[in-house]
Amino acid sequence: MASAETQKPACPACNQSDEVKTMQAAYEAGVDKCAPPDMPTRHVSMIPYILFSAIIVGICVFLIVVLIGGMESGLPVIAQGILLSIAFICIVAALVISFLAFQRVVNGDAEATVQFPAWDRAMTTWKSVYYCARDNVVFDPKTGKVLTNAQLAILRSMDEQSVEAKSAAIAAQ
Repeated sequence: MASAETQKPACPACNQSDEVKTMQAAYEAGVDKCAPPDMPTRHVSMIPYILFSAIIVGICVFLIVVLIGGMESGLPVIAQGILLSIAFICIVAALVISFLAFQRVVNGDAEATVQFPAWDRAMTTWKSVYYCARDNVVFDPKTGKVLTNAQLAILRSMDEQSVEAKSAAIAAQ
C-alpha cells in the first residue's frame, strides 16, 4: 500500500495519475516546458580591464628592456628615470584597474545573491506542481488547475516581481 506522500495526484484534465510526473522527472525526460527557474547569476567581465592593464604594463616593460637594459644604452639618466617613473605609474594604475574590475565582479555577485530568496521560493513552487504526459499539461495539485504556458513563463522568470506575487497570480487564475 502506497503512502500519501508517494501517491501522484490525478491530472485535472484527464483525472488519471498514471502519466503524472514531477516537474523534475519531466524535465529530465526532455520536456522543455518543465524547466526549472534559472538560478540568478550576474555575468561581469574582467577581461577588458585586465587585458588593457597587461598591454600597458607590457609596453612599459618592453621599453625598459630595450632602451635601458642594453649594454650600451645611450639613453640619458633623466630619460631613464622618466621611463622608470612612467612604468611604475602604469603598474600602479594596472593594479588599481584590476581592483576596480574585481569590485565590479563582487558587486555583481551581491546583486545575484539578493535574488536567491526569490529563486528559492520559485523552486519551491516549481517542485510543488506536476506534469501530465498524456495531456501535456502542468497543473497545481493544491488548486486542481492547469497552468498555461504564460503562467509557466511567469513561474520561471526572475524579474523584479516577487515570486510570492507570481504564485498568488497563478493560484488566482
